Amino acid sequence: MREYKINFTTNTITVSKSFALAASDPSKPEFETLSKLQAAYPGMRIVHKTHRSPSKANANKGLTYERMEGYINLHENAAELLTKFEAVKKIAAQQKNPYLFTKGWFMQQFPDYGKLPDISSNGKILYVLPVDPPAPTAKDDAAESSNNTPAESSTAAEHGIDFTKGQLNKQASGF
Repeated sequence: MREYKINFTTNTITVSKSFALAASDPSKPEFETLSKLQAAYPGMRIVHKTHRSPSKANANKGLTYERMEGYINLHENAAELLTKFEAVKKIAAQQKNPYLFTKGWFMQQFPDYGKLPDISSNGKILYVLPVDPPAPTAKDDAAESSNNTPAESSTAAEHGIDFTKGQLNKQASGF
């Protein structure tokens, strides 16, 4: 990347930190370059390039089925939770993205995952009530209904869609 950038829209000359330090010494070529820029564009402001702050890291990066299972095994009621986990994985196998479906259930089941746990006297994480798997999304339902025969699929009128008006029938759809 260059040491400076001219932006005619904002009327600025943006310089890097190293370029600005070098330009402060009159014996360096950066000083001459900056002087020529100022002479060529007298109305422009000189601004220093700022550091771009890093984006927030994904706290659940690397959350695999094995790590989910390992975390479940740390609980007092691990057997019950593992049974539920295996059921969710079977349901997820029918979804468009099984991992995201399973991860969604896991994050709903264990909202405190990644935080310091409450540990009981036997060294296990305190009892957690099992949560039912999330219902399939509307996208999954639409994909499933597109596989149905015309006799099985629903009609637009049943969903409150009136094609003559070009909009939803608000009373029938419940909006």
